[in-house]
Amino acid sequence: MKLICLDSTRCGTVEGAARIAFPRLYFARLVPLFLLGLSGCAELPQTSLAPVEHSAAACVAAFEQLDAMVERAGVRDAEAARVPGFPFLRIDRLLAAVGTTVRDPAGRTTWLARLAALDAEARQHELVNLAGVHRERLPTRLALDDCRQSLITEIAGDPRRFNALRAAAVVPDDYRTWQRVIGVYPVAARFALSGLARLQRDFPVSSHLSTTDSTVLAYGSSNAAPTMSTPTAFARDALEIPIVSEALLAQLFARHAPQWRIATLNDNDRIGRPVWRYGRVAVDVSAPTVFTYLSYTRFESRVLLQLNYVVWFAARPSAGPFDLLAGALDGLTWRVTLDDEGHALLYDSIHNCGCYHLWFPTSRLILRRPSEGGTEPPWVPFEIPEAEGQMVVELASATHYVRGIGRADTTALIPLARADYDVLRSLPQAATRSRSIFGTDGVIAGSERGERFVLWPLGVPAPGAMRSRGHQATAFVGRRHFDDADLIGRYFTRE
Repeated sequence: MKLICLDSTRCGTVEGAARIAFPRLYFARLVPLFLLGLSGCAELPQTSLAPVEHSAAACVAAFEQLDAMVERAGVRDAEAARVPGFPFLRIDRLLAAVGTTVRDPAGRTTWLARLAALDAEARQHELVNLAGVHRERLPTRLALDDCRQSLITEIAGDPRRFNALRAAAVVPDDYRTWQRVIGVYPVAARFALSGLARLQRDFPVSSHLSTTDSTVLAYGSSNAAPTMSTPTAFARDALEIPIVSEALLAQLFARHAPQWRIATLNDNDRIGRPVWRYGRVAVDVSAPTVFTYLSYTRFESRVLLQLNYVVWFAARPSAGPFDLLAGALDGLTWRVTLDDEGHALLYDSIHNCGCYHLWFPTSRLILRRPSEGGTEPPWVPFEIPEAEGQMVVELASATHYVRGIGRADTTALIPLARADYDVLRSLPQAATRSRSIFGTDGVIAGSERGERFVLWPLGVPAPGAMRSRGHQATAFVGRRHFDDADLIGRYFTRE
């Protein structure tokens, strides 16, 4: 049984520590988050901030005081958005969308519990990261959980406060309107659309894999199980969000894990594992790793599961003195959207900057007619036939562009370890210190690209830089995010 720390002297199981008041099954996602990728327990000082009495005022003050410490130390977790006026809750785009439809008491309770769980996840990372840099005594996670639970119970029984929360529970978009105003966005957008059309023409994605490139190296997980059985339908909570056990989730990730084929000229083309090195994020290519996380989307009034597979490279090397796209760190996310029975409905990919969003629908989806001008159209290279077997994602050298998609063969594979994406939020930096690889704005410092000096009128902060999930804007023209709740329905419909 894996352990987590509750304070500097006590460790316990995740089950024993969980204090969110609804079934643990709802949060298969939380277990690896609390483990933080550490082999043992993080040394957290005992508390001096935890309130003795759980009055609403004392509890809110405790969260606000901790927030101030986190901000001073620069370790605020960037992933889920904070909710103004409710420092004990956080929100993501799916829950923000779902919250607008909540009407019954069971839905309110479940929605509140999920917002509370997002805050608990983030604060566990913040506490661990804070412990290595802060000399003050910190609150225990259990004290915060007790406070949070009493606060959400109070909100659940107060319609006025619940409606105030629902109005405040909005995720800011990752665009800067002021940049678009100053940069004369309507003009810049026309040039951008022209450039995107050239990119799609000049870098086509093939539905066939290369058979002649001798530089290609293939990576894959040895535990892939493409023939596993799946349930006829997932159970769902009061918000109609699918519930999956940890065991089933692990099987789904194994079943749908892609193989990666990469044209490899040097170490910049080798899959690795992010590490802290001399105060900067680097990639250790001696430890090939794919990072996974679960997400959700809505399509035709149904909430669907999405499996995300993330790989990292040391750099996108420069092709010349005027290469504005080159820079330290690079990576790609491959996402599989599942139907109600656990079968792939749609594949898509982005570079970890949010750039180069490619869609690969199965034959059960139909691309909608193009919308009116003023928005960036989806890049849909081709449809993927439904068949058994693992997918293969083939990448070009240096640029790491997706150059081909196909089905797995018997190619010898370099073993690819699997780790939870959330270890990147509390990555060991020294013997007694850890830190997220993502800044408080969700961007990895040092991964900036020269293109930011050209593309700033389009409103995307630091375009080309590597980003955390939840902060990946995927369109230069219009506004679109990789985790928008209703993104699929914007572009596709059922057959």
